[in-house]
Amino acid sequence: MEAQTNKAKTQVYNLIILDKSGSMGSIAKAAISGFNETVGSIRSAQERFNDTQEHFVSLMIFCDCAKTMVYDMVPVAEVKELTSNEYRPCCCTPLYDAMGISINKLYNAIKDKEDATAVVTVITDGLENASKEYSGAAIKALVERMKNEEGWNFAYIGTNQDVEATSASLSIDNHMAFADDEAGMREAWAKERKSRTMMYTRISDDYAATSAMPSMARKLFRSKSNSETRNYREMSEFKGRITPDYIHSPGKNEIFVFGSNLQGMHGGGAARIAVEKFGAIMGQGVGLQGQSYAIPTMQGGVNTIKPYVDEFIAFAKQHPKMTFLVTRIGCGIAGFTDAEIAPLFAAAVDVENIHLPQEFWNELV
Repeated sequence: MEAQTNKAKTQVYNLIILDKSGSMGSIAKAAISGFNETVGSIRSAQERFNDTQEHFVSLMIFCDCAKTMVYDMVPVAEVKELTSNEYRPCCCTPLYDAMGISINKLYNAIKDKEDATAVVTVITDGLENASKEYSGAAIKALVERMKNEEGWNFAYIGTNQDVEATSASLSIDNHMAFADDEAGMREAWAKERKSRTMMYTRISDDYAATSAMPSMARKLFRSKSNSETRNYREMSEFKGRITPDYIHSPGKNEIFVFGSNLQGMHGGGAARIAVEKFGAIMGQGVGLQGQSYAIPTMQGGVNTIKPYVDEFIAFAKQHPKMTFLVTRIGCGIAGFTDAEIAPLFAAAVDVENIHLPQEFWNELV
């Protein structure tokens, strides 16, 4: 803990490169509102990870008439809402120039910062057709260098194109296609925000894992971590890991995960069921007990729950032969919402022996 206290926070630079060519006109309102909601999610991350992260926002909007940095490494608390005054679609799509200008600008500004990383998201409804300064080959090389040497994370969100092929041509591993209408644009932004939640959680985990590493080693660690992460996931990948609404008796090696209080007074809700059917112990508020596992949720805000969730996820990783059935902890007597609690379990998405409630999956995927 002492090493983490003394270590500088990770500065996370969120660069969004948003197409405003003429064809975006039909989905302009959804593009604007989606960006504003994403800034809101970044603000929430700033609050949640305040001890380990500082967030900044850059926004490049582009067409061949203008490539404009609306926000340039602005602290997220100071970012104002995007409006139709700034975002007016017109003209063609100089995608390569927009990427080259904004990525190089950000790199030159933060390259000497030891504890900085970048999350770059490209959103476009069409293929490159108007760049004059950068070629596709140049952008591919630039992305590869930022990923491999700086540990940056990239994502490509597109429509009206072969999104997988286009993102691969730019060396961007994480990609998502969306329907070319208002609903499709809104859905794309919503999924983008969920992916950010998981990414910020991973950055927080990386912070702890790299506290004693020199700067270059941290960047290489992030690069490897990014290469193993897929931003955009489908619920079908996790359909076998949904906690049943009602669990009447424990199966072999199944662990009932419930919300508790620190005093271990398991008097109601899932906690009472844990005592009656799964071996929970009165007076024990944390951890494994019989075929149950207690996570305290009654001691304060969401941030007070996170350390116990992190401890649980680590425990589950250490016990792969057990299957952990997580209930909607904190969403009953404790009074939290699924949207508040589910992000705490972002790091559990890829832990195969952890099952989550459908309501949590809805927030994470």
